[in-house]
Amino acid sequence: MSEGIPLPWPIPWFVGPGAATVKDIRDASAFSQVSHLDLSPYSNLPHAAEVHAEADRLSQEFGKRLPVATVTELYLVQGVSEVKNSPDKSMPPFAVIYPPEFLFVLDVGLDCLVGGSVLWKNAYLGDPGFPEKNGIGLRSIRTRTPSALIFPKIAGELIIGLKEGTDLAEAKTAFNDFGLRNISIPGTFVTATCLPFQEPSVCRELEAQFEFVKYAEMNGVVRLIDFAPGWTVKRLM
Repeated sequence: MSEGIPLPWPIPWFVGPGAATVKDIRDASAFSQVSHLDLSPYSNLPHAAEVHAEADRLSQEFGKRLPVATVTELYLVQGVSEVKNSPDKSMPPFAVIYPPEFLFVLDVGLDCLVGGSVLWKNAYLGDPGFPEKNGIGLRSIRTRTPSALIFPKIAGELIIGLKEGTDLAEAKTAFNDFGLRNISIPGTFVTATCLPFQEPSVCRELEAQFEFVKYAEMNGVVRLIDFAPGWTVKRLM
């Protein structure tokens, strides 16, 4: 399964009866601008330290330590679908059709915010190991917009396009000397890893430094979008 594509959840969580229309459900998860807020007093959110430690380990693979987080936030990402022809008319018209995803967001002063995605793993009526026993998916988040939070980038992962006629062996050597890791070059399409949470700067340097690079961009999370009203994000703290 590709990273970022969640499996359907067989037992939906229904949205409360107060959300009766598509507009209502979107309003219920309305996002407000929070970039001006200082949440440093809440830097000890549960599991935030584990997210920072995991991100620091990844950063150290490239010889850098991750700065201390000055702001820590927590978001809930949900896939909400309209329930059609439900036999139980007393139930609300919308259901959460994927496991709830909790996104820890840390501001450490780099190009990107540090994201730590923790997926709720349903076991009967709960998740007894949440969040300590659940894996952390590291994300690089460009902004606090709903789109950037719902569809973040995968920390440290790059996609690079090469111009036709590029010597692949020379390109791989150049990328290795530049500091990229896990370089794979099937044809003119390159995947590689780089210093996380500074990917935009790395991409700009690649495009400026190497004439054979057609483009360099961050690899992103993919989600299914064939349902409505779709993905929502709500700030919890």
